[in-house]
Amino acid sequence: MILYHGSYTEVTRPDVLHSRRNVDFGQGFYTTPLREQAEKWCKKFKDRGQAW
Repeated sequence: MILYHGSYTEVTRPDVLHSRRNVDFGQGFYTTPLREQAEKWCKKFKDRGQAW
């Protein structure tokens, strides 16, 4: 199974301890099997100037 993460930088070691707490599913490292969805999240965060 291939999973994608909406980041524009390589994530070699996901860090769930420093992730955002107030999101829909709580603190964690989110992935999706949908490349298009990950690309949309990547663009959203890149446009905001955020790392993830």
